Amino acid sequence: EDLDNRKKVFGANYIPPKPPKTFLQFLLDALKDTILIILMVAAIVSLLLGIFAPEECEGSEDNTGWIDGFAIIVAVIIVALVTAVNDYQKEQQFRGLQSKIEGEHKFTVIRHGEPKEILNSEIVVGDLCQVKYGDLLPADGVIVQSNDLKVDESSLTGESDLLKKGQKDILLLAGTHVMEG
Repeated sequence: EDLDNRKKVFGANYIPPKPPKTFLQFLLDALKDTILIILMVAAIVSLLLGIFAPEECEGSEDNTGWIDGFAIIVAVIIVALVTAVNDYQKEQQFRGLQSKIEGEHKFTVIRHGEPKEILNSEIVVGDLCQVKYGDLLPADGVIVQSNDLKVDESSLTGESDLLKKGQKDILLLAGTHVMEG
């Protein structure tokens, strides 16, 4: 009952992922590439010149000056579509892998005096967590007992030195790695 109350009051140890980008957003991002913008401007100029100021070619009665501009536009569209499809597929694969990792990552907590393996998202305020070398901390916490504990907080602070944790510095931060202890 206490566990349910803590879940209700403090919520789950879960940060919802940001909404995925749509294919159209990836396409627009691809079209923002500087080279493609330059090519589009050149294509439009070439297209307009080909239509409104055609060159006179010897022995040719056709107005084909617009073909170069049109071909460049088609090439830019193809490049943008290929880039957008590639980025969209990578994003989908990354999200699938991320959800698989989050769904499988377990942590040892002590509940009712017994060690128990639970998913990171099931950790609630008040749980006693056992941390060991190599753990990625799933939540912020306070040290109750430690033995030469050193943590890598470079992902948060940018400082590459390991920080010794103990009686003087008792705070552990989510997203940091346990390197010793």
